[in-house]
Amino acid sequence: MPHQITFPNQETLLLPPETISAILASSAKYTQPLWQQRDERVLKLGGHQWISPPDAATARLRLAQNPGGVVATAWKLFNRDWLRAAAAYSADSARYPNHPRQWGASVVPLVDEDNASQQIGWVRIHQQTQADENHAVFVQFTLLEMFAPRTLPAEYA
Repeated sequence: MPHQITFPNQETLLLPPETISAILASSAKYTQPLWQQRDERVLKLGGHQWISPPDAATARLRLAQNPGGVVATAWKLFNRDWLRAAAAYSADSARYPNHPRQWGASVVPLVDEDNASQQIGWVRIHQQTQADENHAVFVQFTLLEMFAPRTLPAEYA
């Protein structure tokens, strides 16, 4: 597995050893992709999927120190389409009346995969890679808000 990834804007990221290990362990379960492109309505991260900051607790602390937002990176397996959902959220104020449109485009809920898929915040998706040979996709986003876990509103499920 490569130790460095390159985002579409040519920004590179060196992967920590624990990220490489987590990806290899997760991807070993799949001999082929489950799908080519999955519509994903939220950014759902488990503790092992954070890269920078390295976990949700550190992300929360950094956001408290930088309330304007914190750029973060994470990984998921298989190609995702968070931007399609984000566009729908912004455009449909009847179905998503409480969506935080004040933060602009590309905003989706942040969900804690390790805590019963509870919502823990809001993020703006910036860019993502395509799935690599290990099915890993890397996503860069800005943490806009983080809060105590709560039930994800039904319209986002």
